[in-house]
Amino acid sequence: MATEIKRIEKEFVLNNVRDQRIPVEVHLGAERLQAFIEKLDEERIWLRLTDDVFPDTLGQITAFFRFRNNPMTFTSTVISRSDDVAEIAQPSELFRDLARAFERIKAPKDVRVSFLHKGRTVHLDYPDSDQYEPAEDPGADPGFDPARITELLTTFRERAVEFATENKIVMFRERRPTTFQELIVAKSGKILVLPLYGGESQIRSQETRDRLLTQDEIIAIETGGGADLFSVLEKIGSLVEANQERGLSHELYCPILYRQYVVGYLYLIRTGNEKTRFDPGVFDFVLQFARIFAYSLKINGYFKAEPQTAEFAGAELIDISGSGVLFGLPEDGPDILLYSDLDLRIRLSDTTIPTRGRVMRKWNDADRVYLAIQFIELDPDDMERLFIHLYGSDYRGDVDSAGVADPRNLGRDEL
Repeated sequence: MATEIKRIEKEFVLNNVRDQRIPVEVHLGAERLQAFIEKLDEERIWLRLTDDVFPDTLGQITAFFRFRNNPMTFTSTVISRSDDVAEIAQPSELFRDLARAFERIKAPKDVRVSFLHKGRTVHLDYPDSDQYEPAEDPGADPGFDPARITELLTTFRERAVEFATENKIVMFRERRPTTFQELIVAKSGKILVLPLYGGESQIRSQETRDRLLTQDEIIAIETGGGADLFSVLEKIGSLVEANQERGLSHELYCPILYRQYVVGYLYLIRTGNEKTRFDPGVFDFVLQFARIFAYSLKINGYFKAEPQTAEFAGAELIDISGSGVLFGLPEDGPDILLYSDLDLRIRLSDTTIPTRGRVMRKWNDADRVYLAIQFIELDPDDMERLFIHLYGSDYRGDVDSAGVADPRNLGRDEL
């Protein structure tokens, strides 16, 4: 278990790393960049690369270095960057005594994990949002019969033509979100309107107002993923401009939520002479229909091919390393005992790796149960594929092989 370094000792260590020009290895996914601490103050650290260039999108970094032959690490947020210098916030935590053999990688977007438990498959790869809909009977609504999907879709289209030039329903069963708009809706679970809606004060329902994406929320989502503020603003503006060139004055994306998962979205557009923005009542309509439609999909067996979605909807892959995975489940999820062995499937972008894992740690907080699984059967060739995917072809996952422990890179007092 790593040990957190207290504030005064942290200042001493980082000042020495700067003064002795001890190499700092910056980890950006599978990419490794060597840097030095150029300067620091109480709030910030400036890292300068030796030979490389920082990528354009840089939101958060993890850094490793060795001080007095002890590997240490911290994670911090990037404030600004140039080609070879990154200004980062002073890390709130610095850790030493890194007993873990391999670096943990926070749930990569292109890595999915599932396991078998009592004959059922539990998937940990569903893209979830910050919203939640229970997929329960939303109550009677004249004209909407959730028992009959075909009639439900017909009624939706008949009503939608009253306030939209075109409408359609897009599902994510056979594909993942790809466009900027789809990704934003999938991450947030909220309604996206372009141009961004500016009449929130006219919407009576607080719930509806809260379900409309604002510019600040879009910026927070994108910059949290590493995008630059100005590039996000430029992207939003370019989307609106491109729509106008196509004769599309307004478009609306309303997510279809099944529990916390965005399984698709309702899409409405206004073209031609329809220049006015969507009326507030349209938002109430699409939210209500999305709830009815999700419930209809549930009772008509849409999710039966994946029964684990309904039973284990809260499964979440937290991180993965070369030696195991960490995931969380809701308290009402499957009861998995400590030291249980599980059959695992690790899906990378281009291959699937079968392995077995053993539950080595189990703990819980107020509403979730966490399980740490150690791989116990992993084919050497599969291990090689996993390492390359997680850490890159020149990195084996452990700190000492990352290059920072090379005697040529150590400070004079380390030799």
